[in-house]
Amino acid sequence: MLFEKLKQLKKADYDKFLIPSQILEASYKRCRDKRVKAELAQMPRILSHPEVDKLLEKSKLLLLVAWPVIREDLYPNFTDEDQLIILCNHEGYAVALMSSPKALELCYSMNIGPGTCFREEVCGTNAIALAMSLGKTVVIRGEQHYCRLFKDWSCIAAPLRGPGGDIIGYLDVSMGSEEELGNTLALVQLAVKYIEEKMGEKQLSDESLKRAVILPENPLNLGLLTTREREVIRLMAGGQTISEIAKAMRISRETVKTYCKRIYKKLGVNRKSDCLKKARELRLFDE
Repeated sequence: MLFEKLKQLKKADYDKFLIPSQILEASYKRCRDKRVKAELAQMPRILSHPEVDKLLEKSKLLLLVAWPVIREDLYPNFTDEDQLIILCNHEGYAVALMSSPKALELCYSMNIGPGTCFREEVCGTNAIALAMSLGKTVVIRGEQHYCRLFKDWSCIAAPLRGPGGDIIGYLDVSMGSEEELGNTLALVQLAVKYIEEKMGEKQLSDESLKRAVILPENPLNLGLLTTREREVIRLMAGGQTISEIAKAMRISRETVKTYCKRIYKKLGVNRKSDCLKKARELRLFDE
């Protein structure tokens, strides 16, 4: 396992990863020149579902190798379940997120999810954009972000390199400003090293990648359902019919059906029985 020697892992000195003021000022100037809104409170751009599907298809290698490490090794070792992990492709588009259901729901309310673009011209100075620009691991404190949306978060972003040495994605971890930066940076560095080693071992031909299946929970939801969707699925698990759920929630049958379609899509299933099975696997009923 990746974190067998976790107790020996030293807290990283993150000061050397902080961005010099002149680089920050240059980024702020580019943001002003491109008329990025400093008061931005919601991400302005997110891809449509068909576009996200294409994005995920192109990011198969990244997801197949990096996501199991994030899900099974990195996130479980965080001391705060609300810390947010964002996995991006080489162009700065998010392909997967992991955090607590509460934090993920907040992210989705701000248009942060698979298909969100974190390039500088879209959402200002941020860790992912700076890691893209500099090609190295960066740490940015909350107040150093250009847009108000990110001012409460301190972030670490690191490039992920494929077998040939080219950057194929970025790993970002965001947390409450200044919170656990040193410990988290050490974990991120270890995770990046392990992911890149796995990339080197993963000898997948183009044909193999075409056949590979990305589990629905990997890029899209990881247990993320909205509050109303969670209520629907719990009532569904209790054996209630569409009409009974509608009555209990004081909404129409058509609205319940809409919720069910969304839930099925998020969990990658087509039937009620498969939906409930997947929900149990993802421990949605433990929330």
